[in-house]
Amino acid sequence: MFLTSEVSLREIIGIAKKSKWNRIKKFIKFIIKNTLKKDAGYTLTALDVSLNGKKELKYDQVIKFKKEIKEIDKIKDFTHLSLYQATPSANNHINISQNNGTIIVMAKYLGPCLNNHQAFDFSVNLDALDEPFFTIGNSKKFNCSEILKIINKRTEPVSGQQKEVPKKKLKEVKDVKIENIEAFVFEKLTNKKAIWSGSETKAFQKWKAKTINKYRIETGKITHYKGKTTNKFTLYLKSLLKNIDIKKKKPKKIIDKKPLSSKKDEKELLEQYIFEKLTNKKAIWSGSETKAFQKWKAKIMNKYRIETGKITHYKGKPTNNFTLYLKSLLKNIDIKKEKPKKIIDKKPISSKKDQGEFSEQYVFETVMGKNAIWKELETQNFLKWKHRIHQKYKKDTGKNPYFKQNLTKNYRIYLKKTIKISPPSNKRIL
Repeated sequence: MFLTSEVSLREIIGIAKKSKWNRIKKFIKFIIKNTLKKDAGYTLTALDVSLNGKKELKYDQVIKFKKEIKEIDKIKDFTHLSLYQATPSANNHINISQNNGTIIVMAKYLGPCLNNHQAFDFSVNLDALDEPFFTIGNSKKFNCSEILKIINKRTEPVSGQQKEVPKKKLKEVKDVKIENIEAFVFEKLTNKKAIWSGSETKAFQKWKAKTINKYRIETGKITHYKGKTTNKFTLYLKSLLKNIDIKKKKPKKIIDKKPLSSKKDEKELLEQYIFEKLTNKKAIWSGSETKAFQKWKAKIMNKYRIETGKITHYKGKPTNNFTLYLKSLLKNIDIKKEKPKKIIDKKPISSKKDQGEFSEQYVFETVMGKNAIWKELETQNFLKWKHRIHQKYKKDTGKNPYFKQNLTKNYRIYLKKTIKISPPSNKRIL
């Protein structure tokens, strides 16, 4: 099928403030009107929608005729909206989402070129036949080279000729920014936005309330008069910035003599570094983790959880305790190199108890004669036994068996008694 410049495959990605929803509705209705096929029709789905003041979790509608396009006018608010039409020759899809007062529109359709200059604050327009172009909501198009210059200069595009701004005016602009001294100081201190989509952020509001309260307690004076900060409160806010400058002038350098404090000692690379040291194998190959590295990680993490009852990672990074555990593996290598001779321990069970390695796994395997771990996972028998022992201990003593994910001293004593009461089973552990 030959596509003319009038009707061709087009894609639009548009971003706009929530206040432009009515303009965007007109734009969407125009697309539907020019691409609607009666034999197919558009399927409309909206989530968390407000219809003429009434809220609904989900709204479904089929638009087959042009008079039914008015159904979109009923939608006043939503979190997600989708319009889809499938025909033998093309699939038309319009996807709209809303987040923090910003509307994002992604449209892909086979139809004519539409004038969307005033619909979005910013848009990217792709055409199957012509070069892509950009708009910024001021009825002016920008090609790829022009938008790249704008990005590199980090300046806002101005329609017509750009005039050089005198130095005096630049100083005035800086002074205007400090008019809202609270927002200015907050952004300098926290590197966060004080205003987002024309409204104060929650972080900024909490910081303001905390700072105002602290100033009143320390001075006993008001912070604002006729909606503006007082001169003394302004000086107080500026003094907070001086503390930052002092910290920047005198940075403290911490020198760590330990070899593991190098770049490889960073938490993100620690597991990889230790694996390669222990096995002399590559942890990463062609940008991906090797199977040997993945199996080693799973084995080490499971072993650590069983021995300590603690988590290994928090927010994707190894915990401090797990980091120390990993480093201890390297120390074991050095000890083996220095002392290759093996020391035979005649009493392995008593030594484990003395070293504080007494665990539920050890008790279960001693009493029941069964494996507690199978293929690096706790068995069903072990889980049921633990639950039964916990309940019995709580009933007998009224205490919890754990404290901060570790066995309590009383519970350890209780488990030792369990071993004495129940003679070891003659069954072999597989």
